[in-house]
Amino acid sequence: MTNSGGHGASRDGAVNRDDDAEPDDDARGPPWFSTALAASGVFTGALVVATAALAFTSSGRSPGSIVLGLVGPLCAVWAYGVTLAWVARTRPPREHHARLAGWLVIGVIPLVVGAVVMQAYSAAVGALDSFSPAAAGGWACGGVVFGAAVGIGDVRVRMRTAEAEEANARYERLVEVLTVLNRVLRHDVRNDLTVIAGYIDLARREGDASIHEYLDGIEARAERIERLSDHARLAEDAVLGDDAVEGTTDLALVAERVVGTIARDFPAATVTVETAAADAGARVPGHDLLESAVHNVVENAVEHAGREDPTVEVSVRVRPADAAGDGARPRLPGGEVPASVVEVVVDDDGPGFPDRERTVLEEGGEDALESSSGMGLWVVHWIVDAVGGVTTVADRDGGGSVVTLRFPRVE
Repeated sequence: MTNSGGHGASRDGAVNRDDDAEPDDDARGPPWFSTALAASGVFTGALVVATAALAFTSSGRSPGSIVLGLVGPLCAVWAYGVTLAWVARTRPPREHHARLAGWLVIGVIPLVVGAVVMQAYSAAVGALDSFSPAAAGGWACGGVVFGAAVGIGDVRVRMRTAEAEEANARYERLVEVLTVLNRVLRHDVRNDLTVIAGYIDLARREGDASIHEYLDGIEARAERIERLSDHARLAEDAVLGDDAVEGTTDLALVAERVVGTIARDFPAATVTVETAAADAGARVPGHDLLESAVHNVVENAVEHAGREDPTVEVSVRVRPADAAGDGARPRLPGGEVPASVVEVVVDDDGPGFPDRERTVLEEGGEDALESSSGMGLWVVHWIVDAVGGVTTVADRDGGGSVVTLRFPRVE
């Protein structure tokens, strides 16, 4: 049945307004204007007119009161105009318009009271012959200026607080979603990789020898996915974990453990470590993931060397804090500059760092999400930065690269 009345229902159930329906009061005029601001404008205009009239008609007027009666209205008009300009530029929510308008009115009260008290006191001590309404009106106009300043400041603080609360709520929701997705995906990935590994072993035993090459490719891809899963876990621990900078860590021992692990995992590579700094004390602010950071850098140098027998040299050294020529300065907790630094230098003979991955390692950034190695380098950057350290990458003479992890030394 067709509705022949003035209001019709749309197909999705929404009610259509008539074209001549009465709009909301606040919808009239500019979108940033409102009834509250209009009312405060009427109040300000009436105050300005009354003060100017008193300046010239009051029986108790004086040259000073006339000047104040003229300057005050000009200041009030200027303050109201500034308020409107600020509202038009920043577009605060409508609920703040009444607050602004209220301050424009309320700001008049303390200055009027002050003017009356001051004149009463002056009359009492004989410094003033009679009460001057024009002077009181001038002070009242000054109250509009006071109210505009306080009102704009109040609304600005409330807007920033609301934005911060909204951003914090959005961040908490994002953290929750990312945590759930990361853990679920990593769990499923590991389960699937276990199944894939089982099928690969079965195919090697029972399949034709001609498919072994394909199985090797599948296995390599599975290992890459597993490595990506590990990087995702480290990223979660780095950003969302509770790993606090607590105690100290001996980087000389860390480097020796990492090199031992890498040498065992990559027997064709030549990986050496020099820890002469151990005698000087290579202790830095502690973090649970520091060893993972060093391991990622050394492993990256071996895996991306471009040949099966790469050479990687790892050295740990202590240097004065101002000895670094590239301007990168580590900081102790609290921002204090250390007297000396501990450097872990990873020197390789590979093809060198691509510019994108160099940026990831030195500065972090979204580029880290483009590959599994990028994610690992991003984790390295975050861990080093978390303990006040810095990372630099340089080209090595004769080819290759030199990655330096520089940490503040704990005396």
